[in-house]
Amino acid sequence: MWLRATVGARQRGVTLIEMLVTLMLIALLAAAVVPGLGEARGAAALRSAAGELKGLMFRCRAHAVMSGRASAVVFERRPDSSWRCYVAEDGDGDGIRRDDLDALRDPVVGEVLDLGIGGAGLGILKGEYVPDPSGRGRLRGDLDDPVRAGRGDIITFSPRGTATPSSVYLTDYHARMRVLRIYGSTGRVICRVWRSGWAEWREAGM
Repeated sequence: MWLRATVGARQRGVTLIEMLVTLMLIALLAAAVVPGLGEARGAAALRSAAGELKGLMFRCRAHAVMSGRASAVVFERRPDSSWRCYVAEDGDGDGIRRDDLDALRDPVVGEVLDLGIGGAGLGILKGEYVPDPSGRGRLRGDLDDPVRAGRGDIITFSPRGTATPSSVYLTDYHARMRVLRIYGSTGRVICRVWRSGWAEWREAGM
């Protein structure tokens, strides 16, 4: 009887130790996996935002060519530092201008795309050595301005398919960035990707 009770106690003790070890292993695995999941979500959000913006630019170029009117992707920064952008058409023949947009002389002809401050959006990582996508050293200029399209944050596409030479930067606010580069003579839009620690940008599939 005493032997049976002792064996039962030992079995319960081993079971308890095994449970504690198992719980510790689960906690360690969770600690290792959760940051990886967060990083994967950030990468997916960045890829999605860049893809949506690239699609909007394609539609803007197509509208300009088909309508015979200059059309533009217009960027506007909100007070909370998030951005919105939309496609507008030149309604009075003098190009897409802020005063014409405000007066509704240049009408909005495409959907509004919100690029928020959560997950991923327009921006340039701070405190990082971000290389210039052109391969000329470090990215310069106003690092608070992710839309490099001359004055006005307006990327215009002509009926001939040409465009304002531009670069638009997006980030996951953590370690990754993407840039959409628009080539003036062709209106072609390409995407490149960069992450913290890389010496240069790389071509990215959407």
